[in-house]
Amino acid sequence: MKGYNFLKVAVAVLAINFASDAPAQKHDTPLLVINGNSYSVEEFDYIYDKNNSLSQNPVSRKEYLDLFVNYKLKVNEAVDRGMDTVSSFKKELAYYRNELAKPYLTDKKALDDLVKEAYARMQEDVDVSHILIKLPKNAFPEDTLKAYEKISEIRKKIIDGADFETMALEYSEDPSVKKNKGHLGYITVFMTVYPFESAAYNTPVGEISPVVRTSYGYHIVKVNAKRESRGEIKVAHIMKVVPRNAPPDVQQKAKNEIDSVYQLLQNGGDFKALAAKFSDDRNTAAKGGELEWFSTGKMIPEFADAAFLIPENGEYSKPVRSRVGWHIIYRIDKRGLKPYDELKEELEKKISNSRRSLSGRSSTVKRLKKENYFKVDSATVEYLKKTFLVKGITNDVFYERLDAFKEPLCHFADTTLFLSDFVNYLKKRRDVKIGVSPILLENAMNSFFDDELIEYEKAHLEEKYPEFRYLVNEYHDGLLIFEISQKEIWNKAAADTAGLRKFFEDNSEKYAVPEKFTGDIFFCRNKKTLKEIERLAENTNGGIDTVAVKKIPGIDFELRTGEFAKGEKPLYDAVLWKVKPAKKVEYPKGYRISCFFGKFTDGKPVEFEDVKGLVLADYQAFIEKKWIDSLKEKFKPEVNNVVFRKSKR
Repeated sequence: MKGYNFLKVAVAVLAINFASDAPAQKHDTPLLVINGNSYSVEEFDYIYDKNNSLSQNPVSRKEYLDLFVNYKLKVNEAVDRGMDTVSSFKKELAYYRNELAKPYLTDKKALDDLVKEAYARMQEDVDVSHILIKLPKNAFPEDTLKAYEKISEIRKKIIDGADFETMALEYSEDPSVKKNKGHLGYITVFMTVYPFESAAYNTPVGEISPVVRTSYGYHIVKVNAKRESRGEIKVAHIMKVVPRNAPPDVQQKAKNEIDSVYQLLQNGGDFKALAAKFSDDRNTAAKGGELEWFSTGKMIPEFADAAFLIPENGEYSKPVRSRVGWHIIYRIDKRGLKPYDELKEELEKKISNSRRSLSGRSSTVKRLKKENYFKVDSATVEYLKKTFLVKGITNDVFYERLDAFKEPLCHFADTTLFLSDFVNYLKKRRDVKIGVSPILLENAMNSFFDDELIEYEKAHLEEKYPEFRYLVNEYHDGLLIFEISQKEIWNKAAADTAGLRKFFEDNSEKYAVPEKFTGDIFFCRNKKTLKEIERLAENTNGGIDTVAVKKIPGIDFELRTGEFAKGEKPLYDAVLWKVKPAKKVEYPKGYRISCFFGKFTDGKPVEFEDVKGLVLADYQAFIEKKWIDSLKEKFKPEVNNVVFRKSKR
């Protein structure tokens, strides 16, 4: 499972990066055929481009072709063994596909606009009051109109001069109004439902918003003040709890205790030590009272206000009373908002998990209706409405009547949906009360259409977007390769202790500490420079002063200084140990001769246990190579080199 999770993270990160560029051209003839399965050059190019751009050691397309063949050989072997039919594999792949599909099912521009809007709002806090007239989400039209007229009349009275707090106390149906007179205090983005938040940010200071509808009912919002965001603050605190409705003697006792702690601080006491000893917040006391970073709306207002008033890091407040008790607050650090690029991903997640994301979904549905020629059968909808709104009708009778009506409800693309499909949808929801409200029916029907269009789009993503198909294939192949590699390579290598030790003995020279040279290597452009450097070395008894060398007029060289191991690089092997290379070594550009000055140290063997990890990795590679050779013999992969040469590269 750990491998699966790692794969999920590694591949899912790439979903957005490759959500727009489809291959430029298509080749009908496959690049590779294994066991009757064909693989296109477009898929090869896609995987090569992506992996090579992420690699610190990029390889040529020709070299990568061998890796691609080996990759697909493993996949075919896993499929041949039926690993792709296991229920756990199917479940895991379905989960990943749903995750990858999300960027394709949300309007990217709408999401970007929401992210930018949220970040802009984060720059400012808004102090608001409100009046609420409650309204059920699926109210009848007459009840909706009645509530709207009531809140509109209240708004008119306030605009004409009535006191907002007085009107709030008299009319607001917010349960907290008796305590706060409608005053909610400062809010920022994500603290309230989206329509309320928008009303707060879009209304000037001192004015009343238009009537706004939320899931709670109708509101009017008064904006009392706006201020620049206070950023985030990190504090520690010492707390003495005061229980709700505590008698006066208990309240006084807590006050006396916090005052005593404050006096100890004033006398030079250590805040962390005092928090550990005296704070009633036992979750933080052991950490010196330290809390997580917080911003507006993340902490009790009276606590947060006192914390942000502390002028400098390392200073602390006088005792502060909140609704849970007394606090002494110590400022650890303060910072402004993070840059947009750092917050963008976090904001996207918050928006995707909130109802404001519905605007992005709405844009997608609108596009899908147009693309797929969505059409509703009006006669069927009328029959549905008449049947739904029969007073006293039971669910069973309602469903029976709809099942008997065989006309289609809507059409799109190659799909037709019937009333029976909508009945099944309603049965699953269980929150739709038959005969209650036409708005309830309208909302349920629209949700049904939206869901069906989204599901249709999701099912056809591979056909519309080649890059999505490649991504899903990567998950499919990656999961299979992980499973089969675990069985054929990693587990076998780890279990074969005798084979592992024999592999070490057969290759012991590879793991020995190599001969080393420590010193300076000079690559020279001509013999004159070489002689000047050697002459200087003779005058210093074989050593070399690189600073002095650089001061010699008219010479041209490149210097490499450090520790060089035999077998590390063919160039150094040839220069230092006169090893004849398998192919011609390349000197630094423009330089053709060399000399060196320094010290050689002999190599020495090592014990198996000292290099067991390295040996295991090499033994796994050895087993893998033998396994790949057997797969090539079994499947006989066919590469079309003509297609490879004529591909888009």
